[in-house]
Order: sequence, then C-alpha cells, then structure tokens
Amino acid sequence: MSALALSFVASFALSLVLERVPPGSGLVRMAGPALLARLALHLFLFAAFFALSWRPFHAGFVTVALAGLFAAGDATKRRILGEPLLFSDFALVRLAIRHPRLYYADRLKSPKVLAVLAAVVLATVAWFWIEPTILPPSAPWLLLAPPALAALLLVAARTAGASRVAQRIVGDHPLPEKDVERFGLGAAMLLHWLAWRRKERPSEAARVVMAQTPATPSAIRPAVVVAIQCESFVDLAARGLRGPALPLWTEMRESAAAWGKVRVPAAEGAYTMRSEFGFLTGLPNDALGLDGFDPYLTAEPYAEASIARRCVEGSRRTLFIHPYDRRFFERERVMMALGFERMIYGEAFEDAERLGPYVSDAALADVIVAEIEAAREPLFIFAVSIENHGPWGPGRIAGVDEPAAQYALHLESADRMVGRVAEALRRKPGGGVLCAYGDHAPARTLHPELPDRDCADYVLWDSRGEQTRTSARDLPIDALGRLLRSRI
Repeated sequence: MSALALSFVASFALSLVLERVPPGSGLVRMAGPALLARLALHLFLFAAFFALSWRPFHAGFVTVALAGLFAAGDATKRRILGEPLLFSDFALVRLAIRHPRLYYADRLKSPKVLAVLAAVVLATVAWFWIEPTILPPSAPWLLLAPPALAALLLVAARTAGASRVAQRIVGDHPLPEKDVERFGLGAAMLLHWLAWRRKERPSEAARVVMAQTPATPSAIRPAVVVAIQCESFVDLAARGLRGPALPLWTEMRESAAAWGKVRVPAAEGAYTMRSEFGFLTGLPNDALGLDGFDPYLTAEPYAEASIARRCVEGSRRTLFIHPYDRRFFERERVMMALGFERMIYGEAFEDAERLGPYVSDAALADVIVAEIEAAREPLFIFAVSIENHGPWGPGRIAGVDEPAAQYALHLESADRMVGRVAEALRRKPGGGVLCAYGDHAPARTLHPELPDRDCADYVLWDSRGEQTRTSARDLPIDALGRLLRSRI
C-alpha cells in the first residue's frame, strides 16, 4: 500500500507542476475548496486508471501523462487562439473528429503521431510486464473498490451541493485566464463545469438586457434586411497593414449608416458561435456568465431575445444560410430555436464553386441575391460564410502557398460578395439594409502583428439612406446587433 500512496502523492504533485500552478504561491491560492476539487479530480482519474491494472505506478504515470496532454493542448490553444482550454471545449471534440481540418487536427494522422501511439502501446505492454499487480490473490473482491470510488466521486460531482460550492468559488463572471492562474488548469475546468451545470438561465444580467431591448416594430420598413457574418474578416489596409484595398467595402463605408471596428468575444480564429449569438440576441457575452464560453450549448433559455424571433413577431420572414454541415455547432437546433423559419445548409451547395477547401463567397452571394430577388414578403436573411476559414498554408489554393496571400485573396472574395448583395438591395423595391461584419480576427499565427486582435470590422448600410459620410463608430458585437434591430 505504500507504493500506492507514494504513486498517488507524487503523481498529484507532478500534475500540478505540469498545469503551471504558480510556484510558491500556487498551492496557497488553491487552498480550500479549489484544492479539494483538484484533488478529487486527480483521485477520480487515478482510481479509474488503477482499476484497469492494479499497478500503482502505471496508474500514476498515465494520470500525469493525461495532465501533460491537457497542458500541451492548453499551450497550443493559447499560441493559436489566445485563450486557455475550457470545459466547454469537450463539446467540440466530436466536431474535431468529424471535421479535423477546421480544428488543425488533421495532423494527428501524420506518421510521427502514429509512431508515438505505437510506442505508447509497446511501452504499456512492457510496463505491465515489469511492474507486478498488487491485487491480493486472496481478496478478488477488492477489484470493485477503485471503480466504486471513481463512481462515488462522479455522483458527488453531479450534486447540487457541488455546483453551489463551485458557483461561490468562481462567481457570476468567471475569467478563464485568472481562474487558471488561481486554481490550475484542471481545477479551473472542473469548477467551471460544476458551476455551469446548474446555473440560472437566463442569467440575471441577461434578463436585465432583454427587458431593456425594445421589440422590433411591427410597421414594416425595409423590404429585405441582410446580415452577413464574414469568416475571419479584418480590413488589414484600414489597420495600416499590408492588405488588399477592398474597394466595394470602402465604397459602402462612404455612405454607411455606421461602420468601424466590432469588438467580439470570440477567441482569435475560433468560437464563431460567440459572435453569432451576441449579434443575434443583442446580449453581451459577459452577461451570460459561464454560458458565454459556448452559448449554443444552452441557447434556448435566451432565445426570446433573438432578432429573428422579433422579426417573426413583426410579420417578417426569416432565413438562415450557411454553406456547411447543418450539424456543426448544432446550428440546426439552435437556429430553429432562435426563430429562423427556413434554413439553407451545405447540402444545397454540393455542386457550388469552391475557393480553397470551402464553398466560395461567390457561391454564397449567388444564393443570397436569388433570395433577395425572389422575396415577396418582408424578409430577414442571416448568412454565415465559410470560405476564409483556416488553416491557411501550402496546398490550400493552387499556385498560392503563402498563408498571408491566401488570406488576402479570401478578403477580396468577401469584398465582392458584400458588394453584390448591396447592389441587389439597391435594385429591390422597398429597399434594404445590409449589415456585414467579421466574426473574429484570424488565428494569431497569421498576421501576428495585427493590432486590436479582439476586433473585426463591420459596416451597416441602408440602400434608402442619403449618401452622407459618417465617422468610424466602434461597437461591441451585441451593440451592433441591437443597432441593426433598431433599423428593421
């Protein structure tokens, strides 16, 4: 039993080191319930692995290795996206398996990774041969003890009491960076998950915003309203960086009702759903609390704030267009809950033009323009592009291998798409309103010199407006959604 205790204590200490708990002050900061939560997590994992082999040092090694994998994943995510691992990232694992390119996971199929996996299997076999099991031959009933302990810890974690304790520790407005510093990666993820499981929905802060948001007027104004969320769209030239001129975007800015930078809660190059949800509901991300990490996991309690629902209440038809898999981010479920009556997804674009691996912005513009021209009732269209989604690199576009050059080509595609939609709205009897914005900046590995990395760009344009020049007006994404709502 001394080997079991030694392995458990040593593996717990090593796990904390791998999670980069601040030296000296780290354990002091983790004192109390947070340290107990991290200890319980380690005990659960250790017991689960020990139950498989009854080899204490093997169980300790695997538990530490798992902590190391999470630490490596955390470091990679910080390098590419600029934020730590979150408990909600587990919901994205199946998406990474189904769509590995989107999550930079296609590299896991490389020969080097397969060789490492093979080495792990061989090392495990060798370890089982070297380290004997400590299960007493005279007490086979002890086989039930480790899994029973793991099951007991899992049941305890799912109780209301555990969630209340976690909520007191992390508060109503958790900050992932600071919480990882205070508690370590594993404890922060566990506490966030426990608090999230039983949090109040909609949150009190969200209810306040929802009560202050006026209903969309029933009196019909523009015939068609179009909002386009442009993938990874940032006007580089406007930031003083080397980039394409974007003449049509610039022309729209000259006569826009509003334009400027839009501050988004999405990480750099990811978490599009945060920008989408903030724009469609007009709810600030911090008002969602833990739900703001991935708003689509718990979208329904907030759905009444959706601009699409308000449009339906005002007798305006609603349409969502996204040329990709309808299951991605569970958009089919979410968009239906948010009030979209019709939805067009990737299967409608099977034969569409592609620029790089994804459906082109030109093909998306074709569908938007066709819907504008066919509309016989007031209509709200929300379209989400995909062409400029990462990763960028050799093999993406024939003859263009440099990532920045690929990104520039995709920006020009978005410029033409927005210009074509604006022209269709100009021709539409009754006029139209167009709001186009970027969901987030590209991953920080592309254009690392980009300033204001928490901002993209937007333009709000009305085909019926006077051609007057306006000054830049920087807005958070939720305020942009409320601004569009005021013009419908």
